[in-house]
Amino acid sequence: MKVYPKVPRHDHPVVPDGFFDADDLLLVEKFDGSSFRFVLYDERYDAVYPEQVVSAADGDGSLVFGTRRQIRGSHRDPLDPIDGALHRAVRSLRTGIDKAVLRRAHDEFGCPVAVYAENMIYSTVDYGFTEQAVPALVGFDLLPFDAIETMTPKGNPYEETFEGFCSAATAWELFERLQVPTVAPELAFVPATQIDQPASGFDPETYTVPESSLANVRMEGVVARSDEWGRRVKILRDGFQERNREQFGMQPDDAETGAEYIVATYCTSGRIRSVLRQLVVEEGREFGVHLNEELHERVVEDIWAENWQELMTLDRSFTPVELYPLVAQRCITELRSMATNAELNDVAPTEIWTHLE
Repeated sequence: MKVYPKVPRHDHPVVPDGFFDADDLLLVEKFDGSSFRFVLYDERYDAVYPEQVVSAADGDGSLVFGTRRQIRGSHRDPLDPIDGALHRAVRSLRTGIDKAVLRRAHDEFGCPVAVYAENMIYSTVDYGFTEQAVPALVGFDLLPFDAIETMTPKGNPYEETFEGFCSAATAWELFERLQVPTVAPELAFVPATQIDQPASGFDPETYTVPESSLANVRMEGVVARSDEWGRRVKILRDGFQERNREQFGMQPDDAETGAEYIVATYCTSGRIRSVLRQLVVEEGREFGVHLNEELHERVVEDIWAENWQELMTLDRSFTPVELYPLVAQRCITELRSMATNAELNDVAPTEIWTHLE
């Protein structure tokens, strides 16, 4: 199943001149969750699928799913071995996708089709997950298998176009048919919201990103797509990157101080979750934000214990005490994210993003 091409920002050098004057320019809401893709395994087309899909399928009619870069399994698999952050999405595949419609689509296209969607877990934008039913999956692109030349092309990932992907009209028509109207709203599959078809002269620099179609919050941004150009280009709202850094930490290259550089480099989500699992699973502590008082100190200790040789030779000056408030902020956002996504997926918080490390 093809890895979804990288979508450049509107000011990236690969965006061609004249793109925003395209006659078929369409603005689609960009949702803030986690990458997800799936395909129906249809034994009539067994020779068409890559080996990973065939291996993951549990017989004819399996919906094989994956995250951005890896195939994760089939909707028929037991949930326990599947990472907790994917449980709601898998439940949606089980009850919220009309598999007969997808099989008929194979006849219409003459080959299987890959569906690209957003797994709606809490990332940076809070869609009111704990106050209302938010759909589990939001479909935004569709690719027939006979249009796939390579799964993961070499070179600059932003140079890859979306040539071969279905038109917006074709994709959204199938997305509408795939929906199961009787499914619980929180397990629903829905098409991404089409916002506007702007006239020629659209200026992404002056565009104001509107509120989300799901909640009374600003969208992460929009994706401008043109089937004529074979391109997708993202326009992010003001301040989104700053909020994203608050949630997931800044990149080392963005650090202005030695302490910020150390936290950006060594205080990863994986390290925080690893220390948290020690507290909750091994030591029997109750999960909650109250753990941060001890959690952030343990994370700092873990950074020193594992990376002290690198830290001692670092060509950046810092005071050790400066690490604690920065690590504490990273830990508290990680705790809140894990708590929300655990509730969404009906799993223990320590099972969120643990099998993907």
